[in-house]
Amino acid sequence: MKFSLPIEELIAINESPGTRAYSTPFAPGKVVIGSLAWGRGEVPEKLKSYVGQTAEVAKACKGRKGYAFVVCLREKAKELGITKGITKRKKKK
Repeated sequence: MKFSLPIEELIAINESPGTRAYSTPFAPGKVVIGSLAWGRGEVPEKLKSYVGQTAEVAKACKGRKGYAFVVCLREKAKELGITKGITKRKKKK
């Protein structure tokens, strides 16, 4: 559905509890209005162990650019024991 809203209304939607309004670079000129999965500032129990892990890794890789930054992030995360927990897929027969 397409409709126009003044910026003041979008701000009010974004400030009301349980809702958010945002844009994405993948759809320029469009705004998405939706509900929050959990409250602002809250961290669900199952995600608490991940909070703050990447800050130390990013600091260690400061100053690198592009793919060198990505490689550094991966190496430092391994050194610190931070993993995605990727499971191996079963081979198709």
